[in-house]
Amino acid sequence: MSESPTQAPAAGAKPTDAWVMLLPPGWARFPTGEGQQRELDDAIEQVVARALPDSLPRDSAEPYRHMLRDELHKSLADARDAGTGAVYLPTETMEGVFVPGSIAEIEVVSDAGTDPTQIVTSILSDGYEESDLVELDGRPGIRVVHTEHGMRRDEDFPELSVRQVLYAVSRDEADGEWLILSFTTVWNSENTERLAEAMVFFFDAVMTTFRWAGPGTNILNLPERSVPGSA
Repeated sequence: MSESPTQAPAAGAKPTDAWVMLLPPGWARFPTGEGQQRELDDAIEQVVARALPDSLPRDSAEPYRHMLRDELHKSLADARDAGTGAVYLPTETMEGVFVPGSIAEIEVVSDAGTDPTQIVTSILSDGYEESDLVELDGRPGIRVVHTEHGMRRDEDFPELSVRQVLYAVSRDEADGEWLILSFTTVWNSENTERLAEAMVFFFDAVMTTFRWAGPGTNILNLPERSVPGSA
């Protein structure tokens, strides 16, 4: 079970101050928000320790530990600089297959005091391939899908197609607080496109487990499962 960062309840704390969702084994949550460098380092160390445990010979394993740490810090740097609250990444293969997906967790403030249904309804006409009104644990939101082709990371990588599935849900209409959970998957062939399509179904399934977990909530029907890197 992956969780948003939690703190001791403050005066005026709300149920939507924290949230949880169920992820399968092999995924990890990396806190990338402002002031969370220590938490990010701890999350990376959890993943490194799981991938290359202390039982391995130090001389042979340590260079790979440094390499894994460096790769994780590098891959998360853009998210941290952009103010993303957390990134969820697959850290293991699934039956030998690399999982082409990532989830970004973003908190935004917009249109304080506006009915959130009006906001999400206005987004429906923005030209997305798919756009649907949704409800996440009692709060109104929207699900949109956007795809781009011919994307290139740099000259050393082939062109990719990228599909983004985004859920935006209202946390508090009075303060205009919103939570965005954005899933991205990529492909560059017919076979990998089928895998990417399956990954979209995977993310939608994950979102059915989403629950608010702030003060006053009582989370039911989610099995206990620890995700390395979770707060």
